[in-house]
Amino acid sequence: MSYMEGVNLYSIDYYKKTVFKGSYRGVCFRIGKAERPVGTFLNDEFGPGDGFDDDSVGISGGSADDSAGEAGSGAVEGGGVEMEDCLRAQVWKGPYILEKTDEEVFEELFDYSDDGLNSANEWIVQKQKEIITMEVMK
Repeated sequence: MSYMEGVNLYSIDYYKKTVFKGSYRGVCFRIGKAERPVGTFLNDEFGPGDGFDDDSVGISGGSADDSAGEAGSGAVEGGGVEMEDCLRAQVWKGPYILEKTDEEVFEELFDYSDDGLNSANEWIVQKQKEIITMEVMK
């Protein structure tokens, strides 16, 4: 397992109320709680109104609109979509904060669990290596 040296991620309970922001070897990252429709895979694409467009704090806001789900994909009575918690990790080349960067932002979803947090940590390290490698090749 690869972990960020000198960066201690908090326990999973920390992410219930706030977002963890930091940087690691020239790459900025943030991890926060989000929501996704029940039954979706971790890497499914989401669009407007799906709870993933509130970038001001990195935590999803509320439930999806009626058009977000399809039959058999966690739909609930009344036309809404049943949601479940997940972790959203975002990574970009520093030094600027997410709201001010012009760099490409990479995003991945993970299970909302200690294992998901460990996977997010490993993913951030891997993306850091990729971003630095791309920078060297320019």
